[in-house]
Amino acid sequence: MKSKLSVISIALFTLFSCKKDDPITIQAKTPEELLTAKTWKLGEMRVVRSNSGTTDYYKRGGTSNTFNGDSDSARFNLNNTGIFYDFLGATYTMTWNFTNSEKTRMIQVINKPTPVTIMLENISLSDTYFGYSQYASDPIFYLASANRIPN
Repeated sequence: MKSKLSVISIALFTLFSCKKDDPITIQAKTPEELLTAKTWKLGEMRVVRSNSGTTDYYKRGGTSNTFNGDSDSARFNLNNTGIFYDFLGATYTMTWNFTNSEKTRMIQVINKPTPVTIMLENISLSDTYFGYSQYASDPIFYLASANRIPN
């Protein structure tokens, strides 16, 4: 009986004398950290071309695609450079910068033989999702809604 009381006493002493662990602080990632952590492949895109009035649609793994975006991906680097892999399989360097303090707008310049400047707006970033609307006016005229997923 004394040994049982001793074990219970030791257990209670140990239980109540332990300090609570310090709370775990989770540091939220910045938009730059989320964007540059991985290469982003095209997940889904709807495009309206203003110069021809045509619309295009792509969904990764979809069966009603009007173009093949399987090769389209982008790698953003912390120094505001990157690599863009287009849907035709070509590779280009690019530059990018957020254009507002909320980091929901971005300018992206893809260094094709004639550089393409793309404006991204309504940016939504997480570890697994990069969504936005985008438009370009020179040399390509279009408006699109798109999202990217980790490659």
